[in-house]
Amino acid sequence: MDRWYRRLLRLYPRGFREQFGEGMAQTYRDLCRECGGSRWGQLRLAVWVFLETFAGIVRESVMGTMIRNVALGTLAVWMIPVVAAQFTPDWHWGVGGFAMAYLVFFTAGMAFAVIARRMGAWTYKAGVGLAVFAGLGLAWSNMVQVAGTENPANLWYYSVLVVGIAGAALARLRAWGLAWTLFAMAAVLAVISVLLPSGAPPEMARRMAIGHGVFVVLFAASGLLFRRAGQAQMGGPGDIPPIRYQYRGR
Repeated sequence: MDRWYRRLLRLYPRGFREQFGEGMAQTYRDLCRECGGSRWGQLRLAVWVFLETFAGIVRESVMGTMIRNVALGTLAVWMIPVVAAQFTPDWHWGVGGFAMAYLVFFTAGMAFAVIARRMGAWTYKAGVGLAVFAGLGLAWSNMVQVAGTENPANLWYYSVLVVGIAGAALARLRAWGLAWTLFAMAAVLAVISVLLPSGAPPEMARRMAIGHGVFVVLFAASGLLFRRAGQAQMGGPGDIPPIRYQYRGR
């Protein structure tokens, strides 16, 4: 639990983490010692401390100006379907549909704002923006497709997003790990688009194939941007991830 708590502290902004991180980790260890050998007591303490720390991370990282900017930007994007609903019958989603649309756009905006802050390289920020845009587009189009055709096979497309979320968590949002994650998402989507039968008319099947190709290209392009960001972080385009060698004497 101490190791996981230290990993959680890495989500704080760098300045805050360098100033208070070690003290917070030491405080958590001291509180664990006060619980003695009670596993139940340590579990309750861990849940309370982790929740409180996560709330602090949210306050330090995404509150204030960031939330206001994302909310205003989301409102500007959200006005597009609101205005279109006045002229196109297909956009008449109802109050619940528009509320869900705003929530989805706001969540995507916050994801970009939080993740893009971790690295100053423009390639990293562009990769985050492209990945969020492609993921949002895939989720949105698939949601519409499922609602329109009621084909449960389309739910397989959500596995692409699951791969992205799991890969980003395992990579801890580092550029090289995100590059491989986006390449994996592109590969999974390509396999699904080839193996999953659409059962659609020829014209619709052709449009779906074009859409699949566009999303595969977007995910792959985002992976290339993250790869470029990882190279820039390591000092040059010719660098590769370091390999640690351990010398063992006799």
